[in-house]
Amino acid sequence: MMSTTVALLLAIVVTAVPCKGLQLQLGPLLSTAVHACQRGCAEIRTVQSIREKNDGNLAKVELKIAADPRSALTEADEAAHRAIVGSLMKQWGDELRIVGEEDDDEESTKLLEEMAFEPLDCDRFVDDIGETADIDSSRITIFVDPLDGTREFVEGRLENCQVLVGIAIDGEAVAGAIGIPFPDGTLETEPTIVYGLDGIGTGVVGSFLTRGPYPLERNVDGVKYPRPHHATGDSTAEVMKACRRGAIKGIGGSTVIYGGAGNKILAAALGEVNCSIQHKVGGAWDLCAPQAILKAMGGEMTDLFGEEIEIYRDDAPTNCNKRGYLATHSGVDASYHKRLAGWMLAQPEIQKYREEIKKM
Repeated sequence: MMSTTVALLLAIVVTAVPCKGLQLQLGPLLSTAVHACQRGCAEIRTVQSIREKNDGNLAKVELKIAADPRSALTEADEAAHRAIVGSLMKQWGDELRIVGEEDDDEESTKLLEEMAFEPLDCDRFVDDIGETADIDSSRITIFVDPLDGTREFVEGRLENCQVLVGIAIDGEAVAGAIGIPFPDGTLETEPTIVYGLDGIGTGVVGSFLTRGPYPLERNVDGVKYPRPHHATGDSTAEVMKACRRGAIKGIGGSTVIYGGAGNKILAAALGEVNCSIQHKVGGAWDLCAPQAILKAMGGEMTDLFGEEIEIYRDDAPTNCNKRGYLATHSGVDASYHKRLAGWMLAQPEIQKYREEIKKM
């Protein structure tokens, strides 16, 4: 379990620079990501509060893909998107590229530009490790998922919901913030923000992080869920059935169900599970913040086939999102990730899936 003391010892701190300009530093940038994450969590909690006063009904639930509950869009997604992307745009201007899951069109972007937002905090990490190298903003992309786990939000499984703000440099996830708007699945506990910078460490803002390194309470029954645990979603796709079978055949243990890509990867980062597996994601916004935090905690992440995550690059191969991910905890031995990827690729269904992606 990551205690508050550990969070403070691992806090990422760098000297701040002005919040405008082409040359940026990671400290102020990560500081604004954390603050924007907090604002996103606040918007989601506001929608949930109204929902609870309205007999549990949401004002808006749309499916971006017909008959696919994973594509749900609610007023919580839209409100969090405005708060996060709008704040970051106002803070950094046009010099910084921001890619959000709920980006719609030029009209929506123009509307955000015209909205008023209070300045974000650039100075959270100002005191301890000194200045970092300036980074040209053209090398940086911010990936935002304003509500990862929208399906879970609609279904009332609030503990699975997250806000993801990731920072990629030169096509690699290096820093990010994960907001947990409902740490205990209710409005009773204030949000937790987990942040990390690869090579430096991680920390927590807000409510204590009470997860990890042990299984969630619902998964502690060692007879029903023998360890090690492999986190997956509830997809019935043949390729995911093969993933579960390959993990158990190769490593042993059992699979446990988690909602949301960020939630699964955070589970691996914290040690709740040995690995997390998913065969496809919506986009880079699902992976950037969680991968950066996983790496900052010493974990490893590749695509489903054991190859480098390339989805953040400008020249990313086609259908990168369909290559999914394989995320493993830092506590496993050095060969664990490679062996697990090997067991994935040994399954005929996964071999077939890989070939199908190559042909798309």
